[in-house]
Amino acid sequence: MFSDIADVALRVQNLGKCYQIYGKPHDRLKQFVMPRLSKLTGGVPQKYFREFWALRDVSFEVKKGEAVGILGRNGSGKSTLLQIICGTLTPTCGQVEVNGRVAALLELGAGFNPEFTGRENVYLNAAILGLTPAEIDARLDEILAFADIGEFVDQPVKHYSSGMYVRLAFAVAVHVCPQILIVDEALSVGDLAFQNKCVLKIKSLREQGTTLLFVTHDLSTLQMICDRVAWLQNGRVVTIGNPVQVCQDYYVGVTGSQPEKADQMTIVPQKNTGMAKFLDVGLDCIDATASPMYRGGEIIRFRFTIKAEQALGRSIFAVSIFRADGDWVIGQTSREAKVFWPPCGADGLHSGEFVLQPNCLAPGDYRAAFGAYSEDLSICYALSELNVTFSVRWDYPTWGRFIHPCLWVASDPPATTS
Repeated sequence: MFSDIADVALRVQNLGKCYQIYGKPHDRLKQFVMPRLSKLTGGVPQKYFREFWALRDVSFEVKKGEAVGILGRNGSGKSTLLQIICGTLTPTCGQVEVNGRVAALLELGAGFNPEFTGRENVYLNAAILGLTPAEIDARLDEILAFADIGEFVDQPVKHYSSGMYVRLAFAVAVHVCPQILIVDEALSVGDLAFQNKCVLKIKSLREQGTTLLFVTHDLSTLQMICDRVAWLQNGRVVTIGNPVQVCQDYYVGVTGSQPEKADQMTIVPQKNTGMAKFLDVGLDCIDATASPMYRGGEIIRFRFTIKAEQALGRSIFAVSIFRADGDWVIGQTSREAKVFWPPCGADGLHSGEFVLQPNCLAPGDYRAAFGAYSEDLSICYALSELNVTFSVRWDYPTWGRFIHPCLWVASDPPATTS
C-alpha cells in the first residue's frame, strides 16, 4: 500500500525502461521502414531488434525527509532510475510522482556548458533549479566558498579536473534549498576532505527536512546516512529495507553465492584415506534442514565423529572455514589448544566439538571442512569435503573479514591548568 501523497516526496509505480538493441547499423533503418511496408501489404511486421529492459516493474516510495540509498552492481539500472526520476529519460511504462523541488547531481558535468566559466555555470544551474538572479546573488559567495576552487571559478569549466567539476556542481545543488536531493556516485570523485564536507552538508540538509536519494558503491556511507536501502539487480528491486541488513546481504551476494546445503545423508562427503572415515560432520542447531544463520557474537558449535578402519595413534582434529568466494578465513587444529584424542583400534570411534565462542566472522556465507590427523600432522586419517554450510550476519555496520575481540582504551592527554 502506498502512503498519502502529502507525506510522500517521491513515488515510483511499476516503472520500466526498455531499449531496442540492434545487431547491425542497417537494422535500425529496416525497423523504421519494413514494418510500415508489411502493414501496407497485409503482412506480419518483423522485429529487427532485441529488447533490453534496463528497469522492470520497479515500485517504491520515499517519504518527506527520508534518506533512501540505491545499491547494485554496474548495469543494474541505478543511473537509469535516477535519470527517469529527474526527467532526463522517458520511461517505457509506469509512472513517477515527484512532490517538491529536485536538485540532482548525476553524471559528471551534466548541466554544465563547457565554454562557460564556473561562475557563469553557477548562475545557469541555479536558474535551472528554480532560483531567481537575486537569490543566486545572495548565495553566490557561500556556493563558491563551499566549492573552494579558487581563481578557477572564472575559467571555462572545460579546463576543470573531474574533482573541480564535482565540487562546483555539488555546491550549487546543496545551496538551492532543494526539497529533494538526488546524488549519483558524485562523491566518489572528490578527495577525502571534500567527501567529509559533503557528508556534513547532507546531514545538515536532512536536519532541515530535505529528502535524499543516494546512489553509491560505498557501503559504509549508505549505512551511515540512509534510513532505508534498495538493492537493484538486473533492473529489478531485490529488496528494500534496513541499511545494515541490505548492505550485508548485498556484500554477501557479490563476494560469493550462497553455498548449496549438503544432503542430509548418513554418508559424509569425504576423501578416501583407508585409515578412518567421518560418520558425522555438522552443526549443532535446531533446524538441521536449512543452512543456519548466525548473528555476530553468537556461539557456533560444530560436531564431528570418525570411525577408525585400522589402528590409529594419538589423534588431533583440524578445521578449515572458507567464505563462499573461496577466501580461506580459518585454519586451525586442536594441537594448538593442546587437545588430543587417545590411540584406538579398528572400529574405534572419536567424537568431538569445535566451538566458535563467540562468533567473530564478518558477514558472509561460509563452508567448513574437518580433518583428523596423526599427532605430528604427517598423516591424514580422514578428511571431509567443504560440506558444512552456514551464514553470518551482524546487526551493525562492519568492515574487514574478521571481527576480532579487542579492547579499546581512551587515553586523552591530561588537561593543562593555566
